[in-house]
Amino acid sequence: MQQNKALFFGIIGLAVLIVAGLIAARFFLADQIELPTLTEKVSIRVVAAPAIETWARQAAGAFNQKNPNTQVEIIRADGLIPEAQFRTDPQNPPAAWLAEATFMVELARNRGLSFQDAQSVASSGLTWGAFKAKQDEFNQTYGGLNWEGLYAKATSPENGLNFVIASPSNSAEGLAALISATAAHLNKDSLSGSDVSQADAWLSELFNINAKTPATPADNFATMRVSAGDAGLLTLASWRRVRLTENPDFVTSPAQPPVNLDYPLAVFGQASPAAQQAVTAFRVFLLDAGQQNTLNTVFLDPASTASPGVQADGDAVQRLLDLAGRVLP
Repeated sequence: MQQNKALFFGIIGLAVLIVAGLIAARFFLADQIELPTLTEKVSIRVVAAPAIETWARQAAGAFNQKNPNTQVEIIRADGLIPEAQFRTDPQNPPAAWLAEATFMVELARNRGLSFQDAQSVASSGLTWGAFKAKQDEFNQTYGGLNWEGLYAKATSPENGLNFVIASPSNSAEGLAALISATAAHLNKDSLSGSDVSQADAWLSELFNINAKTPATPADNFATMRVSAGDAGLLTLASWRRVRLTENPDFVTSPAQPPVNLDYPLAVFGQASPAAQQAVTAFRVFLLDAGQQNTLNTVFLDPASTASPGVQADGDAVQRLLDLAGRVLP
């Protein structure tokens, strides 16, 4: 009987040691051995701007394969500010927005949407583009292709200015052009609503009649050449997409003051804590060199690490959007 008791307690003691050993191994050797995790499975939706949707979708597929307990679904933004997508289902909203620019996130906040921790995962700078003959004309007459030269030509007796931007009503690219023009006129690197009001008359005189907003501005320059306009102000990604950056007769130069579309991934404040953590994990994955190196497939540059250029708060962006509705076709 005594021998059976000893055997029984010996088995119990051995089991305790094994369990303790497993716990210790998980605690001290988590990075060295493969052990099953107890993480609850989380699925999130991320709303992505159309210009970066393809890249984000491919990255999400790779992320999902590596992280079976955290699944990411990419859905296309249904507007300049995807308000309906974040308001329709308050109990289960998308977890994040991959926007075109930080100033778009500011505009969304201005409209009552709660976004936080917006960090860049890609970028493309605002860039002038013109065929060499037009570029030479601006260089000789106005000292270069810039806002001061455009305004001088727009207000000269002969006028005849015809420059192209993307439509601000449906793209951050178009709003970026207005932000750059306002900052140039006021010599500021950050804009508020009152700044836009101060520049209203100057902006109206410059953009009214002289600016064009075709549906496909970069494609127009690629196919119509100089008849598309004297110059265009789009992102470098747009010029790359139509391969005009490879055309020796076409000249591109960074806009001054600079404005970058920095493609921030912003966490939605009303998402659950688990969903917010999943967004953070996905963003870390997007910033990995393996994913950053594939941004060129959608003509974008890696995440902005330098100064993003001119900043604009939500009120400033809204006023520029209102101005565009008044003075642009």
